[in-house]
Amino acid sequence: MLRPFTTADLPALRRLHARQVAGLGVEYAFPDLGHDARYYRVLVVEERGEVRGALVAHATTEVYVIADQPLLLRTLDRERAAIERELCAAGADELHAFVPGALAGTMDRWLQRFGFRRAAPGWTPYYREL
Repeated sequence: MLRPFTTADLPALRRLHARQVAGLGVEYAFPDLGHDARYYRVLVVEERGEVRGALVAHATTEVYVIADQPLLLRTLDRERAAIERELCAAGADELHAFVPGALAGTMDRWLQRFGFRRAAPGWTPYYREL
């Protein structure tokens, strides 16, 4: 049965997460399910009264760059704090940028200047349009 998440599900989900991390040998943090703005939906899979898993839909904010690069850099330097406050107020807690391989060297330095870092090694991002 699929049903909405409640805080009573946390102990079972934490146990499942720990077992999954140990079994996969890949460390990743348990999501902070108490922060409502970050999650559109958390659904729990229950079978015979036992929590067997969950599907957590996290709101992701993707950043696109469309500009004259020198002008954009100067503007971001000046307006960065205001832009970040606005995004946080809208519920964003992290930003993502997807960079084509041909631009990786140039964009890597540029994004790092603004606090971005590469995703964890060994993780391959996937996406699906809705």
